[in-house]
Amino acid sequence: MKALMKVAKGKGNLEICDILRPKIKNEDDVLIEVTAAGVCGTDIHIWRDEFPYYPPVVMGHEFAGIVRKTGKSVTRFSTGDLVVGEPHTHFCGKCEMCRAGKIQLCAHKRSPGWGIDGAFTDYLVMPELFLHHVPEGVDSVTAALCEPLAIVTTGVLEHGKIGPQDTVAIVGAGPIGLLSAVAAKSGGAAKVVVLGTDADEAVRFPAARKLGADQVINVQRENAKKLVDSLTSGRGVDVVVEASGAAEGINTAADIVKQCGKITVVGMPGEEKLSIKWLEMIHKVLDVNFNFSSSVSSWERALSIMKTTPYDLSAVITHKVNISNWEQAFDDIAIGNAIKVMFIPRQDTYDIG
Repeated sequence: MKALMKVAKGKGNLEICDILRPKIKNEDDVLIEVTAAGVCGTDIHIWRDEFPYYPPVVMGHEFAGIVRKTGKSVTRFSTGDLVVGEPHTHFCGKCEMCRAGKIQLCAHKRSPGWGIDGAFTDYLVMPELFLHHVPEGVDSVTAALCEPLAIVTTGVLEHGKIGPQDTVAIVGAGPIGLLSAVAAKSGGAAKVVVLGTDADEAVRFPAARKLGADQVINVQRENAKKLVDSLTSGRGVDVVVEASGAAEGINTAADIVKQCGKITVVGMPGEEKLSIKWLEMIHKVLDVNFNFSSSVSSWERALSIMKTTPYDLSAVITHKVNISNWEQAFDDIAIGNAIKVMFIPRQDTYDIG
């Protein structure tokens, strides 16, 4: 079968390779036929050599798929079940983070897509422990959004603690930012504002409006602080979700959040050091929390959101393509022509929209 692999260290080094279909080796293994696999910002960082990885490795960690075979000890899943999976494989179970129930932060973890073979192919094997049933009514492509939705559920709801009547600003209109709007509304936010740039006007701002944003602000053409002040009677928003990973976005978050407000950080920067308004954050006595990966508890909550949300999550998915078109897809993401690209096995066309 074909697979998109990072074959060696360094920038680039992505290739379509022929590999054998994986086999069940352990009694708790589940063989899954991939129905859709989403391209994440992490995949772009791996392509650019900006994130740890262990080549040669099949990329892709956001996926949905159908169970095709199970190991002897598997009891919760049967052939034909539609599932999604947590990327927390190979946690050690012994370190401080694991013993605190935070297996997603285990230093020994080797996730699909960068640590072990992932989902940019036709089949993968996952331990039963990490799998979840997809609820009825959620299709086999949209279900692949569960992993990024679990990330924002962790950051926006579990750590950001958005509550009823909160006014929330989301800085960054990429997939994580847009799914943050859905999560914020599910948490009871009264008003959600999404901030972006010129690059977001054509595709991402229209999607934001479909996904719960009450207003969008182009920070390159409008004064974000002035507009937020007008929406909040000058006090600023209760919570900012920082989903851009850019210094400009973080500093905008500091400008528009209220005194003693909250900033919950879910955006990943492309560089190690950023110049930010640290003193302003101190003077405003802000509660800033940082997030990485998804908690175990966030997955069932994310699946519940997928089932019950009034918003059409498929608005996030702009491209459905085969892995053979990976270069064009990655380029479309980089220039803002795509929101979420889904690799669909046996897809023959480059579908947009």
